[in-house]
Amino acid sequence: MQLRNPLVLSIVAALWSGLPASSQVNGTAVADGATAQVFGGKSPSVQVTDAEGQVLSSIPIKKNPGKFIYSKSANTLYVVHDEKGSEHFISAVNLTTQKVGTEIKVGAGQWVDLLVSGDGRRLFCYTASKSPGLPSFGSVFVDERFLTPPFEPSIRVIDTASNEVTATYNWLGGFLPGFRGNHKTVAFSSQFIAASEKGVLVTESIAFYRKPIGQRLVVFSGQSPNPALTIDTGGRVMASMLCRDEKLLFAVIAGDKKTGGSLAVVDLEKGTVVKHDLNDQPTRLFRLGSKQEPWILGSEEMRSLSETGEPGDRRIPFSMRRKPEEGAEGGASAFLDGYPGETITLGDDHAAILINHKNGGSQHKVALLDLKKLQIDSIIPTMSGGEKARIRTTRILEAVALTAATGGSLVFTPNLGFRNESLAARPDGRFLFALDLESHEVTVVNVLTSTVVRRIPVNKSITKLQVSSDGKHLICFGKKTQQIDLESNELES
Repeated sequence: MQLRNPLVLSIVAALWSGLPASSQVNGTAVADGATAQVFGGKSPSVQVTDAEGQVLSSIPIKKNPGKFIYSKSANTLYVVHDEKGSEHFISAVNLTTQKVGTEIKVGAGQWVDLLVSGDGRRLFCYTASKSPGLPSFGSVFVDERFLTPPFEPSIRVIDTASNEVTATYNWLGGFLPGFRGNHKTVAFSSQFIAASEKGVLVTESIAFYRKPIGQRLVVFSGQSPNPALTIDTGGRVMASMLCRDEKLLFAVIAGDKKTGGSLAVVDLEKGTVVKHDLNDQPTRLFRLGSKQEPWILGSEEMRSLSETGEPGDRRIPFSMRRKPEEGAEGGASAFLDGYPGETITLGDDHAAILINHKNGGSQHKVALLDLKKLQIDSIIPTMSGGEKARIRTTRILEAVALTAATGGSLVFTPNLGFRNESLAARPDGRFLFALDLESHEVTVVNVLTSTVVRRIPVNKSITKLQVSSDGKHLICFGKKTQQIDLESNELES
């Protein structure tokens, strides 16, 4: 039998991918311990549940939802509605009044991205068309003949108190003139990387024409449609972070094969830049521990960073075997032997980091870090070897069956890699939770003893974990959202 029907092929593809064939659902923690979930499908809605899982309200929305973001100060969920080839708009879903308020038009295009300032008072919306031929995030394929509205990329600033657009930034302003006349076609890529409470918006900008011809940080502020500051980075911006008083921007920049990259410290008030060379290829910036200190994550180590932008001397090596402590039995050999992934804080002085393969797939292992001793305490498997073997065998058998069902006209090659987990932790850091997207279980790790104490089966549609606002429940998001009591580590009915 040959599967030539497109519908049949799409169903086979959905089954093979392991993804749920239902409408998308996701959620976020909101005020008073409640959770807002966004449902698509025939009856799109925003559903709000309390900390006990009881539905407080179900608010209908007009169109199938895309991205969404929450403003705490306005207690409002902003939901993007994708309208290919026509105007996009954002529904402002007020969770206090339980009504959909203003519909904010944000222009045409195939890509919309959202970012909210730290105080929740400003919403930034980036809108631009996207070329299917360019795989990079937020890519914009721009031909000079078509650089006219509504397809020109722009950024709108929305006041969350009034839901009115207060400023529009011309993202191409100051960027395009250097290329106009030199090339008939230029491709752009942009990504929101930071927004301050004062309304300073920072985007990464990269221009390509067969090869990179410009990589810059662009800073917008105030009412001017043009950039307030444009900085040549000399390489791809991997991540960024604002210092506590939001006067400095830290940006880690990838190096070439011969260098480890650099840290750029941008003074947003003076418009000056100081660069520090790094020996390790940087990948991310994040804050850890009770004091929320900044760290630079690289492929070989973690390194501390001061609030003034000076790389610190506190380092946690990832690829070196640790010497055994005096009096300890055996040799300590806790090291990543892989590539660092998602990282979260565990209480005051500990953290956890997922271990990935070079291609980004999960090793189903998590490292527990001691931020005081500056070492990896232990490596915890989040999936047993037997479970890995069972999943791989099942995939091989499914591939053989699907190939046979098509009479050999379609040959299915099994993907033997594993998808990444999602991490969450109790506020006190005593327990770590790792969602396994392959076996559909939540692994509960006792951080103090470095042991797996429980594996909790969850619904197959669950894709994300998040602690509720009151810190009492772990929300497992999916078509059938579930909750785990953080005191008893039990799945609630």
